[in-house]
Amino acid sequence: MKKLSMALLCLILLPCTLGAQTVLPKDTLHIGGAFRYTYMKNSWDESHKKTGGKTIFDVLILNAKGQVKGIDFAIETRYYAESFGGFMLRNGYVGLPLTNKLKLKLGMPRTPFGILPFTSNSFMFNVQYYLGFEDDADLGFLLEYGQDSWEAQFSFAKNSEDVFSQKNNRYAYDLSGDNQELNQWTGRLVHHLGDNDECEFGLSGQYGGVYNTVTSDLGHKWALALHGIWKKNNWDLKTEILSYEFSAKDSIKRNYIDMGAFAADYQVASKGLSYSVALGYQIKVNHLLLNDIKFYNDFSALEKSSSNFHASYMNVTGCMIHTGPIYMLVDYVFAKNHAWIGNNYNQAFSEGGDQDWNQRFNINMGIYF
Repeated sequence: MKKLSMALLCLILLPCTLGAQTVLPKDTLHIGGAFRYTYMKNSWDESHKKTGGKTIFDVLILNAKGQVKGIDFAIETRYYAESFGGFMLRNGYVGLPLTNKLKLKLGMPRTPFGILPFTSNSFMFNVQYYLGFEDDADLGFLLEYGQDSWEAQFSFAKNSEDVFSQKNNRYAYDLSGDNQELNQWTGRLVHHLGDNDECEFGLSGQYGGVYNTVTSDLGHKWALALHGIWKKNNWDLKTEILSYEFSAKDSIKRNYIDMGAFAADYQVASKGLSYSVALGYQIKVNHLLLNDIKFYNDFSALEKSSSNFHASYMNVTGCMIHTGPIYMLVDYVFAKNHAWIGNNYNQAFSEGGDQDWNQRFNINMGIYF
C-alpha cells in the first residue's frame, strides 16, 4: 500500500513538475506614443523677424511593445506633415531569446553604432545623425550579447527601409539619389566601468556595399567610431569621434554623395571626420509641477577631406523640462554649414560656403502616453 501511495503521488506531481520546467514569462502588451509641437525662430528667415517666429504641429508617434510566449516585439510609427514625409516606420522587430545572454532581433532593428540611443541631449540631435550614423534602423537582423561589464552587438542590413518609406519619406538618413545601401554589416563592443556603470567605452565599425543604379556598379562604404560616457552625481559627459567614407561608382566622379530623409535630398562629403561632445547636468525637483530639469550643451562638427569643402559646425545650448507626461526641450542653436540651420540646404554638408553663423531658437513640447 505504501508503494502504491508513493506511485500515485508521483503521478499526481509529475504534470506539475513538467509544467514548472516550461513556464514562460507572462504575455504583455503596452501601447503608447506621443504628440509634439514646435516653436521656432530662425535668424536667416526674414518672415520670422517680422512675425516673431512660427509654431507648427511636429509629429504624432504611435508605438507598441510586448511579449508573447517568451518572444518580445516592438514597433514605432511616426506621422509628420506630408511636406516632411508623412508616415514613417522608425523601427520594428521581433526578439528571440537564444540564450540568457544572447538575443536575436529580426525585421527593422536599430543599427548598433556609437553611443546608444543618442549622443546628444537636444531636439536637433548632432551632426552624426545627419550623416546617417545615429538613430538609424534598416531591414535585416541584430544580435545582442551581454555578460558582466561587457556588451556586444552585431547586425546585418540587406538594404535600407525604402520599401516602407517610399525613398526619402523616412525618419533616418540613408544613401539616396542614384546610390543604394546594400549588405551592410555593423559591429559594436562596449565595456562598462564602475559600480553603477559610471563609465562606458566603446568601439563601433561598419562596412557595406553602395549600388549605383545608373552604372550598375558596386562601390562600398565604411565607418569607425570611438566613444566614451562618464557619469558623476548629476553630471554626464558623452564624447564620440567618427571617421567614414562613401566610395560610390557614380557615372561622374564627385566628392560628395546624396543622402535623404524627411522627403528631401542633400549632399554629404564622401569622406570626413566627425566628432561630438555633449555635457549635461540634471536637477531633480520632485514637485507636482516639475519633476526635473536638465541643462546641456551639445557640440558637434564635420571636417571634410576635400580641401575646397568648408567644415560644418553645430552647438546647441538648452534644457529639458520634465513634468509628468510632458517633456519640453528649449534650445538655442548656433551653426555653420548645416543643412537644417540656414538657407544652404543642398550643399551645406558637402562644399558648404556659408559666410555667417546661423541661429535658431527652438522649443519642442511633447506629451507622451
